[in-house]
Formats: sequence, C-alpha cells, structure tokens
Amino acid sequence: MKKDSINEAYAVHNNKFSFLARRLHPESNSPEGITVRDPFQRDRDRIIHSRAFRRMMHKTQIFNANKGDHYRNRLTHTLEVDQIARSIGKDLGLNDELVEAIALGHDLGHTPFGHIGERTLDKILTEGIDSRDGKICLIKENFKHNFQSLRVVDTLESRCKEYMGINLTFATREGILKHTSCMKNGKYIQYASALNLVNMDLDKPSVTLEGQTVAIADEIAQCTHDLEDGVRSGIIDFEELLQQPLIRDFIDKYNTMTSNKNTDELAYETRSFIIKHLVGFLIADVDETSQKKINEYIKQADKTDGDYQFTEECISFSDEVNDKRKKLQKWVSSKIVRSEEISVSDSKAEYFIRQMFKAFYLHPLELPDYVLTRYRHLAGHTGNFNRMNINDDTINEMKNNSLFIRLIADHIGGMTDQFASRTYKKLYYPDYI
Repeated sequence: MKKDSINEAYAVHNNKFSFLARRLHPESNSPEGITVRDPFQRDRDRIIHSRAFRRMMHKTQIFNANKGDHYRNRLTHTLEVDQIARSIGKDLGLNDELVEAIALGHDLGHTPFGHIGERTLDKILTEGIDSRDGKICLIKENFKHNFQSLRVVDTLESRCKEYMGINLTFATREGILKHTSCMKNGKYIQYASALNLVNMDLDKPSVTLEGQTVAIADEIAQCTHDLEDGVRSGIIDFEELLQQPLIRDFIDKYNTMTSNKNTDELAYETRSFIIKHLVGFLIADVDETSQKKINEYIKQADKTDGDYQFTEECISFSDEVNDKRKKLQKWVSSKIVRSEEISVSDSKAEYFIRQMFKAFYLHPLELPDYVLTRYRHLAGHTGNFNRMNINDDTINEMKNNSLFIRLIADHIGGMTDQFASRTYKKLYYPDYI
C-alpha cells in the first residue's frame, strides 16, 4: 500500500472519535460560545496550561540547575521529545495534535531530582522506611513516572468543581501511560485503585501510532540529548564517544568531519554533530522501518472501515540500529550514573526524599492544608477542613490508610527541585541559625 493510501486510511481512524476521543467525564466537543477544536487539541492545551507542566521547568533531567544554564531540564527534554515525535508523525501522516498532546504530557509525573526521585519513592512504598517501631509507609505499591503522569492528569490537576483531573481523551491518556514500560522486573506496576486503567492493555504498546511515536521519540531524545549534556559536562570523553558503533555508522553515512578538537570548537561540534546528525539518523531509520511495518499491518488487519486499533508495535527502529542504540544508551547511562558528580547528587536527593516522607508520615500536621483537605475528601469525610478537628485518633487513622501514604508520594513527587530543597530545610533546619 502506498504511503498516501496509508495516510488516507489512518485519517479515517483519527476522525472516528467514538473510542479514542472518549473522556472519563462526558463533555461537548463544541460548547456554546467556545471555538470548535479537535479533541486532541483541547488535550494539548489543557496540558500546557496545567501547573504540573510549568513545574517541569524546575525539575532535573540529568544535571540540576546549578550546573549551568545550557543543560536540559525536564521541560526542555519534553519539548525536544515533542519536536522529534512531530517530525516522525508528519513523515508518517499521523494526527499532529494527538502526537503533541501525548508528548507534552508524558513526563508530568516525574519527581524532583531526576530518576533517583522516582526510584526512592518506589522503594519507600514497596519496602517501607525503618523506624523505631519497625517498617513504616509500606503499602506494597509502586511509584513510576508514566503511571504518575496519568494520575496527574486524571486526579491531581483540576479544571472545574465537578470532578478532579483535566479530563483528557482516552488516546492521550493511554499514550502517556505507555510511553515507557508498564512492568518492572517482569511484574505489572501496582498503583492499586489510584488509577483508571479501563481498556488499557498493559501487555501491548499504545493502540495509536501517535502513542508509539512518542515512546520512540523519548528513546531518541534520551540517547542523544543526554549524550550531549554528558559531553558538555566532561563526564563523557569525546574521543571514546567517536568509537561507539552507532556513532561510527552515521559518521560514515553523513561523512561528518571531526578533525577540530580544541575546546572552543568542540562546544559547537557537539551541538551540530551529535544532535543534528544523530537525531536525524535515528528519525530516518524509524521512518523507513515504521512505514514498512504499517504497510504490512494494514494488509494483514481484518478491517474494512479504516478504524485501525494497532495491537502490535509498528513504530520502531531497524534491528541493526536498535542494537547499536541500546549499547550506546547503556554506555552513556553507565558513564553518567557512575560519575562522582551524579552519585553525590543522587545520594543527597535520596536522603532528602526519605526524610521528608518520614516527617510527613509521623507528623501529618506538617503537611499543607491542600494535602490534608484532599485526604479528607478522598477518605469520605464530610464538612469543611479544620486543623483543630485533627486529633490523635484521626492521625492514627491516616497512618493506617494506604491512601494517605499515596498522597504523601503525590505531594513529594510533584515538587520541583527547589521546592523540595526548601521543604527539607523547613522541616529539619532550626529557625535560629
């Protein structure tokens, strides 16, 4: 099937909004007095205007803000994923608004201090924290940023009084969840009743090509942009980098010159050489490989109405490039994670998070009013919130409720690096020094 035919058939799929555009709370796609917009365009706009989206500006990607102005943060990473995903999507004729909505929302659930924040919260919830009375905060549930991103848009953000969440479409929500694996160590991620996962098959990739596209764009961004930041920081040696098989491949393909190696030249060279050429090389490979897979899937699919629900991975790298990409990513990650700078930073972050969690659990009144109000509402308590009504019995009830422990994880997970640092100081530093 020719590319134009695929695009035409898939356009029908994107316009059949009965399933993909379904929202948790029914609403009109064209309310009176409001400009008519594509449902996925509404999703994108709601994400951009959310508080969680703005907070990503102050969340670590690899290096924290003190490292320098030109290192990526969680927001700039998100924008780069969006750019890569839209480039692939345009080549394949996908729905641009849906691609962008998923891309802009995929990392809303990330924690302060980068991936160490996610790992620390996950360990607290699954293994607990040691205290004089034994393990506390143990609820045997996970914390993972793709599930937390879905939790953010479904229940933690708000846009009206009638319900929590910003009420995104199924396609956007499902794409956000599946931008990375839904399993850990061969087991499904556990969020108990904290999420609505109806019709989301965790064993399979996203049912939309747009969701699959964002997932692979995230892989490209991590492989290339984290690499550039590593070279800029000096953690990754440029000469060692040039010997990596994937790098050699695109040097040969694009006949890229790397002869000038003085410091001034290298800053520009890494930007143009690594970002421009490696990103383009990987996008071209994804486009070519995916077009063939989409062709084959549509030929084999028993569909006559163009409403294709993609139950297989159709957006992918070629096998050869993927093997080399994985090796490069593993090499880069090992260099960065094992560096002294990142090790020190991660150790501090883990300590901050564990201490904050312990303080909030043992002394719930140290939590802000909006967290306590939210707990009362979700726990089924009636009446207006009043701190004077929280007594020892209420506190014991909270400590024995997994919902309360999950809300502490929500609170810490939503913090920016700066706010988390200020909160730790507020909880533990004496006021008189």
